[in-house]
Amino acid sequence: MKIITHVVLTLACLFALHGASFAQTDVNATLQQAQQTGQYTFIVFYKDNSPQTQKMLQVVQQAVSSQPQQATIATSSMASAQGQAMAEKFQVSRAPMPMTVAVAPNGAVTGLFSRQIAKANIDAAIVPPVMMDCMKHLQDQKLVFVCLTKSEQAAVPAGVRTLQLDPMFKDRMALIGLNVQDTSEARLMQQLKVDADQVQGPYAALIAPPGVLVGHFSGTSTAEQIAAAIHKAGKCCDDPNCKHAGNAQASQSTSTRR
Repeated sequence: MKIITHVVLTLACLFALHGASFAQTDVNATLQQAQQTGQYTFIVFYKDNSPQTQKMLQVVQQAVSSQPQQATIATSSMASAQGQAMAEKFQVSRAPMPMTVAVAPNGAVTGLFSRQIAKANIDAAIVPPVMMDCMKHLQDQKLVFVCLTKSEQAAVPAGVRTLQLDPMFKDRMALIGLNVQDTSEARLMQQLKVDADQVQGPYAALIAPPGVLVGHFSGTSTAEQIAAAIHKAGKCCDDPNCKHAGNAQASQSTSTRR
């Protein structure tokens, strides 16, 4: 009798935990709170309570609980209208489920993980501040000029300042300062392909959506030279039929065939 009672109690606990794990949270409220506290939100989207879903939720819960000051978790059922709307917002409604979306405090999406996830993925999705700002601006379809410096104050190349007056670019530009001696931003430095020794005076690296490195520009670079590089990369406007976009795609295709 004691054994039967013990088994029944154990199963009851498991079912209780099982149900609690998948209680849908108010994702918008969680995101707003995370924005105020500077936390990353890991949203687990799911269609059912399959072993794959359970595994993903377990990994995310464990990873988040180990760093509560940096991260929080939210769950969203695709069976609900709220879950569908949230999935549409993050453009994952047609993605294979389960799916975890990592959202930075500033709203940038720093990671998308479908079907399975590891703690290493979660750690990688928590990016340093400057990289986070770059990702947000890129997702907002901005041309991001990362102005590099070896001090606390970043100098902006004169050509970039002049380009800000150009009607074609002025509303699409974002300027961000980065101290090349900040080791926490090493991953961004690597992606920008910048050596700290290159930075002598005003110096900027330009990245365009979705994350294309357009080039490096020093204090002697003119606005015309910078604009030409943007045109060559096919990133001068949002028009998919732009002749420069076509030229850039053809150039990339030729390079690939070689």
